[in-house]
Amino acid sequence: MKKTSRLALPFFFECACFAQTRFSWDTLRYEKINSSFTVAYFQSCRDFRNDFEPVEIPDSLGVSKNNYNAESRLISGLEIIYDKFSFAVALRSKPPNKYTGKGNTKTFKSNRNFGGNIWYFQNTFRYFKGFYDNNTDAYDTTIRQTREYYKRLDLENVLFRSKFLYFTHYRKCAFRAGYADNYRQLKSGATWILSANINYYWLRSDSSFFALQSQPFYNDYGSLRGPQVLGLSANAGAAGTLVILKSLFINAMFILGTEQQWRTYTYDDRTFPLSYISVSGALRFSIGINLRRFYLPVNNTNDFVLYNSSFVGLLSSSISGGITFGWRFYSEVPEFHKKFQKNKIL
Repeated sequence: MKKTSRLALPFFFECACFAQTRFSWDTLRYEKINSSFTVAYFQSCRDFRNDFEPVEIPDSLGVSKNNYNAESRLISGLEIIYDKFSFAVALRSKPPNKYTGKGNTKTFKSNRNFGGNIWYFQNTFRYFKGFYDNNTDAYDTTIRQTREYYKRLDLENVLFRSKFLYFTHYRKCAFRAGYADNYRQLKSGATWILSANINYYWLRSDSSFFALQSQPFYNDYGSLRGPQVLGLSANAGAAGTLVILKSLFINAMFILGTEQQWRTYTYDDRTFPLSYISVSGALRFSIGINLRRFYLPVNNTNDFVLYNSSFVGLLSSSISGGITFGWRFYSEVPEFHKKFQKNKIL
């Protein structure tokens, strides 16, 4: 696993160095705004979940399933963008409602992105602590009176993903214009996408993941307390933007591919590693307005990774929809940054 990781890092670096050379593009198709400092405020409603299901023992009543959802659905954040760099941070913006019976999820998210319109390098970190089981009523009928879900406040989830995107039709289509940033698509365009990713997924608890009523369906694996996964994936897909009157847009993107995963499973009395080939992908959609200074996209994002094994099915998915208010402040490009912009590699 360590050897493969060391081989993967130079691959990303070489792609970044040789793909992003200076180029000319069709200025009638899209516009790149170099001399602007952009500040954006966003709100997002997120459905983040880890769904467990046994593989070996059939369960027609669904008692065995544990669908752990994060309670913190609404988050707010701030994004700062300049040229090829962007940074965003977000926290929950609405306190939990004590009457929902879902407990409280601590949430933190941070994005650090770099790149242009030939390639784009996205780095995302997410942290969640505290989940509730959305399938509680299948094995605990008292929820109908108490409205209290089965909660795991000790359950922690850490996710880190580095995603490298390469766009084949970068002269006529600006992928980032569909999410504003410092690009504006003036005429409709589309591009194929090639992607390479490094994923880290860590889910842990103080005791077995599964509710007491669910544990018998997992046989000897009922004491599972945490998978830790390092994954390398290669995805391919496409993106396109429909533009109306040079400012109204509709954008969609879909990528899918295989992922090599190195896993470590932790139980009450043992730990052992496994290797799997699985599936990962992403689906994104946005609609909005993108003017010279102001932009307002409404977007929906679905990122998913399968962590199925021979004894348990596990799907980790994040579905979010949000709205962003961005404003570009125009200014002179600093002298030190002009040298950076002239660099043929960056």
